[in-house]
Amino acid sequence: MGTEISLSIDKVDVCWSKNHMGIDHGSLFQSDDRKRLKSDQVNYDYFESENDPDLIKMEMGFSKHLKDVVPRLELMGFTLEQIKKEYELVAAESNETRNELEESGLDKAIPCMKFSQFLEFAKRIDIGNLDGSYDKDSIDKDPSEYGANFIDADTLKAIPCYEPYDAMVYSEQSLVSHIFDCLSPYSALRLLAENENNLHQEVKWQYGPLVENGWANVSIFRPCARRKQKFLIVTEGHTDVGIIDLAIKTLRPEIYDFFSFIDMTEGHPFGGTVNLQKFAKGLAQMDVHNQTLFLYDNDTEGLSAFRKTQKLNLPSNMRVAMLPDLDEFSSFQTIGPSGKSKIDINGKAVAIECYLDLYRPGLPEEPTIRWSGYKGDVKQYQGALMEKDKYTNDFLSSSPKQLLDGGYDLSKLQKVVDAIYQECVAIACSEKS
Repeated sequence: MGTEISLSIDKVDVCWSKNHMGIDHGSLFQSDDRKRLKSDQVNYDYFESENDPDLIKMEMGFSKHLKDVVPRLELMGFTLEQIKKEYELVAAESNETRNELEESGLDKAIPCMKFSQFLEFAKRIDIGNLDGSYDKDSIDKDPSEYGANFIDADTLKAIPCYEPYDAMVYSEQSLVSHIFDCLSPYSALRLLAENENNLHQEVKWQYGPLVENGWANVSIFRPCARRKQKFLIVTEGHTDVGIIDLAIKTLRPEIYDFFSFIDMTEGHPFGGTVNLQKFAKGLAQMDVHNQTLFLYDNDTEGLSAFRKTQKLNLPSNMRVAMLPDLDEFSSFQTIGPSGKSKIDINGKAVAIECYLDLYRPGLPEEPTIRWSGYKGDVKQYQGALMEKDKYTNDFLSSSPKQLLDGGYDLSKLQKVVDAIYQECVAIACSEKS
């Protein structure tokens, strides 16, 4: 009979293969997601102890909550906007086939539902409430009979690629698997995430039975983002790298493995704002295929370099961005030749250190920006946070757990991480288009 391996959410399969690995789904998971999972393909009566080494190997697989898989899917380009494009292509092909059948007098053409309707249908699917009981009489039933709780027969016929005669449907769970088979498995997972009740369901990829039955080697089941799926974040200096790296590790650990950085240590040939802009130009001209985000400070020099980089006509795998404007910077203490004053420093003096918690014990009483040189092309002065190393060292000396448990204000860094995430999703989507 062979051995099956499937990618599933709870017990609803969205992708499966037999006697071979099939699609490599390792990039959906991280190292900590490798664990033991109960399996229908294991004869538990054969084992006397649950700690039997052979049983442990048979049960091995990957498992992660759907809520933590969703951002990984989006960083791979599976956003609702991209899924809509995929669906419309599938629906157009299905409509063409249906029209040809009608013209041949074989069947009446029923147009496929619009994506908005399919999305609304997906939102109604509550994975935890689906019946998975096998119906031994399924061969004599129409698949629509298993959808009474969530879809009627006429609506089912409007699903792209729906073929009642070819469907292996024997339960509510198997019907849902068949319905979403018209899309890629990752699109199916992303759509099912639109129902909040599904977010805490486990996405599983269990390889143990396949390996132990001799169909694959365990070494090919590797977690984490693949090289081509990673994003290279290029910043102005070493401090930016350290802060952003720790911020992502702390605030978005479920996607941390998608990012790598160019470490702008002292003496690096591309350190600094001007050289970073030249580096961006060089990478674009060399047709480097890495997914790359050039990230500038939200200050005068950063604004100048950002505008110049925008003019480079970067390829689809590259984007340029600045650290985000925040309301917290709209009235910030500054000091210059004319004395102290509170002004809006967005786009003038906001470097990565400004997004740290600036009001902790042992730090300067009032964070202050000192103005320096004038930048002619953007017609404004450059500023920098005074004693910025104290804020940086305070942050970098803490672990993610200490930052989360110790009352550190991560709200501004959260907005930085969110902005980086959105820019990288945009790159992934651009690559898929």
